[in-house]
Amino acid sequence: MPIREESYDLFGYSADGVYHSDKAFTSSAVTGNVLDLRAKDPAISDEYRLECFIGTACTGGTSAVVTIEHSADKSNWSTLETGASVLLANMVKGASMLSMRLPRHTKRYIRAKITPTGTFTAGTIDGHVLPVYH
Repeated sequence: MPIREESYDLFGYSADGVYHSDKAFTSSAVTGNVLDLRAKDPAISDEYRLECFIGTACTGGTSAVVTIEHSADKSNWSTLETGASVLLANMVKGASMLSMRLPRHTKRYIRAKITPTGTFTAGTIDGHVLPVYH
């Protein structure tokens, strides 16, 4: 999906004809949507800010980590950034999981992945990419 001028939802999905803007935690890694920055390889030409945060409070597991991956071809992915491990006690609605400016060497496609530790019984993550205006 190409980026729009307003923002792009990294974890949004459609189910049963309803659009959901966040993704539920599970006991295994959850990968978000692939975002096409529509840039010439190997780097992006515009500046973007990426924010991942807790949509609804989490229960169950012990911690989680967000990783941002990038790719030039949507096949071969490498790690662009790994956030700090966030403990369950800090995983309340609105809490930041990762906030970063995408570096100039970011490849055309990006995606976010959340890796939980333990089994979560509730909680969601939201993530957005927004253009940086000067």
